[in-house]
Amino acid sequence: MIRRATAVSIVLLLFAALGAPAPAHADEIPYVTTPNAVVDAMLSIAGVGARDHLIDLGSGDGRIVITAAKRFGTRGVGIELDGELVARSRENAAREGVSDKVKFLKQDLFASDFRDATVLTMYLLPEVNQDLRPTILFELRPGTRIVSHDWDMGDWKPDGKQVIPTPGKTVWPMEQSTVYLWIVPARVAGYWRGTLAGPDGEERVAIEFAQRFQETSANVWLKRWAMAGAGRIHGNRVSLRLDRSPWKPGSAPLRFTLQVRDGRIEGEASDGQERFVLRAKRVVN
Repeated sequence: MIRRATAVSIVLLLFAALGAPAPAHADEIPYVTTPNAVVDAMLSIAGVGARDHLIDLGSGDGRIVITAAKRFGTRGVGIELDGELVARSRENAAREGVSDKVKFLKQDLFASDFRDATVLTMYLLPEVNQDLRPTILFELRPGTRIVSHDWDMGDWKPDGKQVIPTPGKTVWPMEQSTVYLWIVPARVAGYWRGTLAGPDGEERVAIEFAQRFQETSANVWLKRWAMAGAGRIHGNRVSLRLDRSPWKPGSAPLRFTLQVRDGRIEGEASDGQERFVLRAKRVVN
């Protein structure tokens, strides 16, 4: 939710929509209410459930956190700089009977710790999203779902997107809302060493991963051959397609499903009756 709905704030929003620079300070983010249809879409695209911990940055009147708690039993925290809105959120939570599941904190979002979130929601401004991006990518756990109303993350492409008609939206002249979803990707870039086991036995391998957000490419070196490929990262899971034609001409690519955890990567690929298992440990970031 955006803070402080004044005429100046609306002008700032319009400049932001046109790509003009604007300051990225928490106390200058205007307050604009998130329509209920957009709240529903944000919770839906994130797949929010009872086991989630939802944190809403710039929580306004608390409606996202409260709706998630009431509908799904989700634990939640709203972070809001405006003390009057924090008080209103607490009153709203009590009225809806979810005070035991949610809390609202009067904090600057740039000074807040939201590393425990499994879902992070926000309705901020483009430059604020960009300023938050390093924290999201490097401090939140892989698999955390990030949902933003209207504003994207620059060149970090979303994993999902939905456009919702909102004819009653208060930010003129917008009559629709866009909801974006990102899944925080595991960090795989760097060098790894391990083994590749297949029908012909086990062989030592070295792997170099390059990464740009959720996209990755890899070079895999065996004793006499090398394979190259590309893939996509979804949380801790990596889908990797490796071209093995230099190793076995005419063979189909190997499509690995890998899991990344605690500095290790492991998974397998199948080609008909043949099964390949790749295991490696990070050696250089």
